Amino acid sequence: MNKLTTTVFLLLVSIIGFSQNVENYLQTEKVIKFDNKEFNLVWGTHPNEVYYKQEYLTKDQNIEKFKTMVTIDFLKGDFEIKDLVNGKIQELENAKKSNPIINWTVLEKDGETILDFLMSVSSKDGKELLVIERNIYRYTKRANGLLLFAVSDRAYKSEIDAFFKNLKENKNDLIIKVGSFKIPKIKPKK
Repeated sequence: MNKLTTTVFLLLVSIIGFSQNVENYLQTEKVIKFDNKEFNLVWGTHPNEVYYKQEYLTKDQNIEKFKTMVTIDFLKGDFEIKDLVNGKIQELENAKKSNPIINWTVLEKDGETILDFLMSVSSKDGKELLVIERNIYRYTKRANGLLLFAVSDRAYKSEIDAFFKNLKENKNDLIIKVGSFKIPKIKPKK
């Protein structure tokens, strides 16, 4: 099982058991309005003293097969955006060796960085594309750490051609929406 497949599998397994009583480690609103849709807090983790992660989905989505997810990650401490971006790019470069669909673009503005990248999952024999995922990661500094606001869009099997067509015609739309989004205030729990 490749690293992306393993990551996706672990993410899905960890989210499947979500409930309405998800711990709000970042003390954000439990509903985030993005792109005229309401995304509800469905999962969160705070596995160590510096790392927080929360994920949000619309109510109509199936957690095992979501189309769009909003994520807020926070690293408490003195972290540099360029180090995290470079680390993610290195991860993507390594994955690209076995997954040629992986592609990325980096944009910088006003001290923030946006990393726009594609990932995919193929069948075991490599003949069929099963999932394509586009991620827009927006990294921004905070007084006490570094915040990542991310939106992930996915398509599955029969939807993939339409996904690529839409991406070709509207590539900048999601980047603009993520870049101009007013990120919610956070107050990490100790």
